[in-house]
Parts: sequence; C-alpha cells; structure tokens
Amino acid sequence: MAEPTGTAVTTLTPDDGADFNDQSDLVHWDHNDPENPFNYPIWKKAMICTLVCLQGSWVTMCSSSSASISNDMQEVFGVSSIVSRLPVAVFLFGMAVGPVILTPLAEDFGRKRVLVLCLAIVCAFPHILQIPCALATNFATIVICRTLCGIFGATVITSVGNIPDLWRTDDITGLWAMNGWAYSAEAVIIGPLVGAYINQAHGWRWVYGIWGIVGGVSLIPFIALVPETRGGVILAARAQRARKSGRPGAWAIHEKLGRRSISQILKETVLRPAIMLFTEPIVYCFALYDGLNYGIIYLAVEAIPLIYAQYGLEDPKVELTFFSIQIGVTIALPLFYLQRKLTLWSERKEGRKDVPEHKLIWAFLAAFLFPISMFWFAWTGRPPFSIYVSLAALVVFGISGHIIFMAVSDFTVESYGLMASSAVTGQSFARENICGIMCLVSVPFYQNLGFQWASTILAILATVMGIFPFIFYKYGPWIRRNSRYAQELAELQQEEKDRLKFIEAQFHLRKSSLEGEFEKELKQE
Repeated sequence: MAEPTGTAVTTLTPDDGADFNDQSDLVHWDHNDPENPFNYPIWKKAMICTLVCLQGSWVTMCSSSSASISNDMQEVFGVSSIVSRLPVAVFLFGMAVGPVILTPLAEDFGRKRVLVLCLAIVCAFPHILQIPCALATNFATIVICRTLCGIFGATVITSVGNIPDLWRTDDITGLWAMNGWAYSAEAVIIGPLVGAYINQAHGWRWVYGIWGIVGGVSLIPFIALVPETRGGVILAARAQRARKSGRPGAWAIHEKLGRRSISQILKETVLRPAIMLFTEPIVYCFALYDGLNYGIIYLAVEAIPLIYAQYGLEDPKVELTFFSIQIGVTIALPLFYLQRKLTLWSERKEGRKDVPEHKLIWAFLAAFLFPISMFWFAWTGRPPFSIYVSLAALVVFGISGHIIFMAVSDFTVESYGLMASSAVTGQSFARENICGIMCLVSVPFYQNLGFQWASTILAILATVMGIFPFIFYKYGPWIRRNSRYAQELAELQQEEKDRLKFIEAQFHLRKSSLEGEFEKELKQE
C-alpha cells in the first residue's frame, strides 16, 4: 500500500512530546519491512522505474517537438528564423533552472508529491500549460508557457533519485536501471519526428494539444501505481500516523534531523553549484563536454532537415533520418555490460573498489567515436555520397553520445559523494543552457559556414574535449585532493558515518529493549 504523498519531514523537539531517549517510540525500518523501498519485489521496482522513465521520455520529446513547426511559427506569427526556435530554446532554459527549485522540494516533501504536481501542471487534463500553446493567438504566449513547461518538466531530472531509493549502490540491477533512465532521457530525437507527422495531419496547434493529452494520460498510471520512495518521508509519515493513533511520543530519525533551513537549501542548490561550475575542473570540463555532446542533438534537430534537403527529402520524411541517432543510442545501451566488466577487471587489478576513475573507462571509446562520427558526417552528408553513408555516421554519434552521458554522470557522482547533487545541478544548468543556445544558432551556423565546415568545427571541438576522460582518469585523485571542497566533503562524509552509526545504535537499543521486555514477560508467565 502506497504511503501518503503529502507528508513533509517535520522537525520535532521535546516540546512536541518526542523523547529522543525513549527507544520504544522510535519509528524505523524493521527487518524485511515491506514498506522499505529496498525490500520491494523486483516486479514493483521494475514497474516504478518504467513509469518514471516514461515520464522522462515524454518531457524530453516534448522539449524538442516544437522544432518540427518552426516554419509554421514564422508564417503564422511573422517572426524571424531564430525567434521561431525560441519555443525549444526556452524550454531548455527552463529545464536549466528547474532542478535548482525542485530538487530540495523533492528531498524534503517527497519525490512523488513534487513529481506529480509538476507534471500535472505541465501536461495533465487541466491543460494548464500545453493547451494555451495550442490555442495561442500570439507568439509571446507560446514562449512564456514553454518556459514554464521547462521549469516544471525539469522534475524528471529529480526523478532519477527514485532509482537509488529502490536499489542500494552496489546492486547491479540498480546500475542497469540507471542506464535505462539515461536512455529514456535521450529520447529527445523522437520529438520532432512525431511532431512532424502530427503537424502534417492536423496542423501545428495539435502538436501541442496531442502532447498535452498524451502526457495527461501517461500521468494516470503514474499517480495510481507509483508510491513515495524516499525513505525519510515514508518514516515521517509513519511516525505522524502513530502520533495520531495514540503514541504521542513516536518519532523518526529523520524528524529529529529535520528539514533543511532556507539558507542550507540556497547554499546547496544555488551557491555551491554555481561555485563548483566555475571552480571545479571536473564539473566545468565535463559540463562543456556533455553540453557539446547533448547540444549537437538539439542542433541536429534543426540542421538535419537542411542537410538532407540536398537529397530531396522534405517534411515529414526527412525527420525519419533522426532514427539513426536513436539506433546508435539503443546499440550503446547493452554496452554498459562492457563497462561493468572493465570496472570489475580494474578493481581486481588495483585491489580497490569504488574508484571514480573506473567509471571513465568506456568513455575512452567514446572519446574517439565522437569526433570520428562528426568528421565522417561533415564530409559525407552531401551528394554524390549515398545518404546511408552519413546516416551511419549518425549511428556512431548516437553510440558515443549515450556513453559520454553515462560516464560523465557516473564519474561526477562518484567523485563528489554527498556533494554530488550540487555538482550535477551545476553541470545540468550548463548543459541545458548550451543546448538552448545551440538550438537558436543552428540554422545561421550551418547556412553561414556551410554544412561541411559547420560540422567540422563541431568535430574539432569534440576532438579537443576528447582528452578530458584521459586527463581525469590519470589526475582525478590529485584534482579531488586539491579541491576547495575536499575538507568540507570529508567533514560531510564523517557526519554521514556518524549519522548512520547513530541510526544503527538506536536500532540495536530498541531491539535490546524489546528483547528484554519479552524475556521479562516470559519469566512472569
């Protein structure tokens, strides 16, 4: 049975009737507790993960779907080519800002509550934001609504936290689930394809309308079947129910620890990510690398129709070429098995586990495939070369893109531990803004430089940045030791160890107390 989703983790004091020395009133997980997300049956974990990934796919496809109707925007509203691409760009700018607001809310109030609320605002049957886009009589309405869509749609970025809620860090199934989530986030290339066919059949307004309807329908099983998975919120809800049912002293560890203050939230989600983005080499280098990797997808969404127009392809058939990238991403998905084998081999060779640099091993392959695919595409994406030659280059790009996305995320998380949320937020902010900018400049970039040289410049950038995985594999430990956050991170890790020891001690005290009471009752009998 799903826990209530509207319960926040409160802060209790002795004045509230909570006696933190009374172990009999401590609310915690029992052994094999069925409400503990770690103990969910595998079918339930798979269902939750699947529904979360579906929401992620919907938002990423929604972000790029407007690319298929840019020409319609120009004709209907009389805007320029660059301005007509604002609906895609502002969605991405919104996604850059969204995690800063939504991540702390999800952690303190529960993932499901925040995710459902935000997705409902974006897509459900009230049509709060998608439908005004479909009915818009001026371009400003579309831009404003798409910006808000991006902000609230960014909740899918926080939804990745559902996966570590369900699987422990050393569980291989959870690692594969994370790989699947990354795949769902890369469905961006499908958006323009679907949008082009909707536009041809029903007109540009229905591109927004149908996405809103589909999003609303997909939200129904999510609301009905996905429970709250954040452990602290579940235990807080259990303690509150216990207090209401006659146990006024009931308390949970997370209630004693309490919610973060406004200053803590601002530090962790605004100040620290901003500082890390500009001062931490791991953060800013990989933000640029992944930004280029992901940004090329959004740039391709706008540029590929121009390039393949040389072969006589027109909308919506030209959008079918996008499938080449998606095929590459799909091929890369099972390559995660290779990464796991390489990681285990490195651990045995070095005699160490949990080394962040091991997450970069398969990025070595991507560091070569990325620029090769771009040079390949640059100089074969024109007659007299067969169209299939350049499409094969896009397949290779899709393979490298998925590997880079996974490697950057995994390495950053492993490198910064308890500060990973701040580091990833900084990278996400940079990546989404880079994507938005590349989307805006895509058409003039390719038209002014020429198709071959525009892609060649991207290939050169990919070549230069391809050195990053090798540098951080060799010098990563030294860079982390000399980080301005090294001491603070060590202190946080020690606090976390102390917290876990405290929780374990409370559990054993309660267990001993209950065993003593049981033995006493037996003697009395």
